[in-house]
Amino acid sequence: MDLFSCLLCLLVAWASIYIVVSARRRKSGAGKLPPGPVPFPIIGNLLNLGNKPHESLANLAKIHGPVMTLELGCVTTVVITSATMAKEVLQKKDQSFCNRTIPDALRAHNHNQLSVVWLPASTKWRTLRKMGVGV
Repeated sequence: MDLFSCLLCLLVAWASIYIVVSARRRKSGAGKLPPGPVPFPIIGNLLNLGNKPHESLANLAKIHGPVMTLELGCVTTVVITSATMAKEVLQKKDQSFCNRTIPDALRAHNHNQLSVVWLPASTKWRTLRKMGVGV
């Protein structure tokens, strides 16, 4: 095979993977997420952030609004750039956003079971938090 044929095969494979991933994302309920820039396969929107992410996020907010979805690698992230929207999310919708994604490295060593940072909001979390504040 010559170089052109190899590049053409890679382009077709990349386009096919992109179409399949996009179709799955639409079917999986990702339509409920806020709008955002179109992500690239595998790397997502990491190229959109550039060297100065705060400026890039401000520019993206002008285009997509104060609440947007970014794909940072394989992690879907909702970015809030407005103070009023942040207040609403943190005060009125706090139960929906209170849990964090636990990294696999912490889960492998069971650090997620006794750490106030990684526990979901529950009675165990409240007890550990009270113990930490009382010290």
